[in-house]
Amino acid sequence: MKGADMKTIYSIKCEVVENEFCPYVQGSYIFTRLTPENMCAATFSSIWPFANAMRHSPKTGFEDANGCVTLNCPDGWVQFRLSRISPENQGLNETGETQ
Repeated sequence: MKGADMKTIYSIKCEVVENEFCPYVQGSYIFTRLTPENMCAATFSSIWPFANAMRHSPKTGFEDANGCVTLNCPDGWVQFRLSRISPENQGLNETGETQ
């Protein structure tokens, strides 16, 4: 990787793909270093290592061909998809609107 890639910090979108039971999480979130509203700490703690690696690298070994990672909450009730937001769209909020 070139030096410019190593300095880029990407925004990570976390989307709820499937929710079998949890009444709290829904929709999508843009990850920062804080636990998103309505996401339990256990789920955030299990997803954060993957999201943080994606924030600091343009490609990781655990992403699929589309650059996404699919993970479950520790209880297995909610499935999430992590994806990198392209640098030109970094100013978007969690609903895809300009901040």
